[in-house]
Amino acid sequence: MNGYSVEQRVRIVKFYYQNQCFVRVTFRALRDFYPRHNRSAESTIRRLVAKFESTGSINHQPTPIRRRNARSTENIAAVCDSVRGNPRQSISRRSQDLGLSATSTWRILRRNLGLHLYKIQLTQELKVTDHTQHRVFAYWAQGQLEVDPNFAKKIIFSDEALFG
Repeated sequence: MNGYSVEQRVRIVKFYYQNQCFVRVTFRALRDFYPRHNRSAESTIRRLVAKFESTGSINHQPTPIRRRNARSTENIAAVCDSVRGNPRQSISRRSQDLGLSATSTWRILRRNLGLHLYKIQLTQELKVTDHTQHRVFAYWAQGQLEVDPNFAKKIIFSDEALFG
């Protein structure tokens, strides 16, 4: 319906009422006025007439856009103050304290404040002797592969930090 001019919409509604409110007859009557590939479909005629009957207008009325106010300047400032006060607090706890959704809090942290979450992962320190143990294991495994070509399929590796 958005592609038709006001005159074309008026003509469609007039034809509908002139043809005793039959959509199929209206569709056939419009063949003389519109080319084959620019003719309105029956569903378009139904929607246009329903709009005319409910609103009394054939003009295109844009759909209202929902305002999103979760990322307002006040909420951004509140999240920023919250982060300064306690940077180690979780997003879910922070959003509960501020009365915001977790998604809105995350978006403010990420998009407005430029902060990225991270989780500290503790790893074991490599010692000087670890390098030689790795090399010894590699030479041993290489020797076993020369003896048995299927040796690599028989080893089960784990994520242990120590080799022995």
